[in-house]
Amino acid sequence: MKRILYITVALILGVIAGIRFGNTGHPQDDSPLVSFTNCSAEGAEQFFTCGMHQQVRLGQPGRCPACGMRLVENRLLPHQNPDLVSLSNGELLLANVRTQKAVPTIAARSKILLNGRVVPDESRVFEQVSYLPGRIEKLYVDKAGMFIRKGQPIASVYSKELVSVIEAFAFNQNTESIIRAARNNLASWNLDVSVLRQFDLKGDYRRPVDIYADFSGTVLRKKVSEGAALANLHMGQPTVLYEVADLSRVWVVLDAYEEDLPWIKEGLPAEFTTAAHPGKCFRAVVNFIAPSVDPISRTIAIRLDVDNKEGLLKPDMFVNACIMGSPKEAESGNEVVIPKTAVLWTGLRSVVYVRDPAYDVPAFRCREVVLSDSPAGEHYLIMEGLEAGEEIVINGALALDAEAQLSGKRSMMNLKPQPMAGSFAGRKVYKEKNK
Repeated sequence: MKRILYITVALILGVIAGIRFGNTGHPQDDSPLVSFTNCSAEGAEQFFTCGMHQQVRLGQPGRCPACGMRLVENRLLPHQNPDLVSLSNGELLLANVRTQKAVPTIAARSKILLNGRVVPDESRVFEQVSYLPGRIEKLYVDKAGMFIRKGQPIASVYSKELVSVIEAFAFNQNTESIIRAARNNLASWNLDVSVLRQFDLKGDYRRPVDIYADFSGTVLRKKVSEGAALANLHMGQPTVLYEVADLSRVWVVLDAYEEDLPWIKEGLPAEFTTAAHPGKCFRAVVNFIAPSVDPISRTIAIRLDVDNKEGLLKPDMFVNACIMGSPKEAESGNEVVIPKTAVLWTGLRSVVYVRDPAYDVPAFRCREVVLSDSPAGEHYLIMEGLEAGEEIVINGALALDAEAQLSGKRSMMNLKPQPMAGSFAGRKVYKEKNK
């Protein structure tokens, strides 16, 4: 029994010694470092390089001829790849690097923030006119903002034309043409024949008569004053007394820029708030997009039809609105949408940083993309350079690009990696540029 135990212990010690010293019996000091991430990039060129002198490239492990450091296999550590940028977990945390997957256009939504104001529904705005010529003796509705109901008396008017009709109707009952003319005049003045009963033909019948509202609503503007003369219908247009609007439904007109149009369609839901009602969120849908651009503000009117039975929304109130935009059908159907914060723009090109899935540690690759001519809200439409599902950096891309530039790697300013300034090759390039 003891013999079996001794043999077992010896075998275990032999296995441990073989692992420690290898077949040669010497420590494996010259072997390449093995990445703790156990990651690799398929199809990449395999060679060994020095962390201090990246121009050193050998086909077998060993030590750097310049400094004596152990060589590292390039595929095991992403920071050795000139196309990749890698930071430690602490550095990523300090740089606030965050990533997100690119979204296909069919599933994209962009929050479009717009400003606008409340206006009356044009189909519910009316002009209250006086068809009866004469002089205004009294205005019963004497200020804007008052609410009037249909059939309510709104003004008292003295009309000599009406007095003439009354006299002709009263004293010429046997003349059919005069009676017919009197009736026609009353009809053109929007008065019923029953108005004649208001006059005492035996007394003083030369007195004013009331006119009544044709619509219900809120008076937006008062356009006449007491004592004003009312135009004769036969001589011109009737005089407008008030501009009246039914504010039980109103419009909210938003100003959208041209770049927002590809994302806005009729029927999209919208939310908006006003300073007059903090905490109150109003909801509506887009029901109209103006066919032309305002030549002064260079904006397009986006209209919402809003129920206002509670009367909370007043004309000319300012609103802050949010529309969850959806891009219109793209040209090829392969486009994706990414946040604007992911794009680094140099004026000549636009680049994003894409995480390389071949590595377990965060490793990012600078990639040039083609943007659509029509960004919207907080997003860009990518026409070329990205595929749906690829993980991109949406925050902290500038920190990654700074690291890439300091390391002489591919960056937004130079898509061709350069030797590090501290290396032999880097000093050679610097001298050649400054001859």
